[in-house]
Amino acid sequence: MSGATGLRERKKERTRQGILAAAHELFLNKQYDETTMEGIAERAEQAVGTLYNYFPSKGELLLSLIEDLDERYLKEGQDLIARPPERTEQALTDIMVLATEHCVRHLGKSIWRHVLASSMINVGSRFGHQYAVTTERHEQLVVDMMFALQARGDIHRDVNAKDAAHFLFSMKSKLFINFVSDDAMTIEEHREQVRRGVRYFLAGIFSEACQTDVQARLEA
Repeated sequence: MSGATGLRERKKERTRQGILAAAHELFLNKQYDETTMEGIAERAEQAVGTLYNYFPSKGELLLSLIEDLDERYLKEGQDLIARPPERTEQALTDIMVLATEHCVRHLGKSIWRHVLASSMINVGSRFGHQYAVTTERHEQLVVDMMFALQARGDIHRDVNAKDAAHFLFSMKSKLFINFVSDDAMTIEEHREQVRRGVRYFLAGIFSEACQTDVQARLEA
């Protein structure tokens, strides 16, 4: 890459990041429908045409913003898995609530209501596809945490870690929808709901694991 080409690429990336930063600020403080490409362009100090050169629509811009922010979340999740809390219940609660904390820290509930609706309405679109990919990456963190806890001896070896994580993630997804649908619900209330779900789940698999051990001893 020549020096001139490299300079152009760096300038383009600075422009892109400036647009995303402006969009982030507006999406964080306004409803999706209240945020316009013209308003984002003005905040980014760019021509509206420049925005459309980088992002063909407001939906694509929002999707790109979510993808950029998601990289930070995944890094936080991987760090948590590398050093999970000592208590199993807390470790599983933390990895699932982390996604919700990340979502509301960077974008408001109204934006996430729009994202969830768009992902279901436009299943076959790039938006719907990419949201599905993002969801799979989030679920994989729960899978990885489950394997980490199993390796540590917290989760019985006979438990199918992937199936168990899928069950937990499905529960968490429902609770996330409840959370963003209720403007009055706090993140602390959401955490408590997730924690209760994790506690019931652990009580069930520990009970089943104990029964498996007893049966194995009887048959030995």
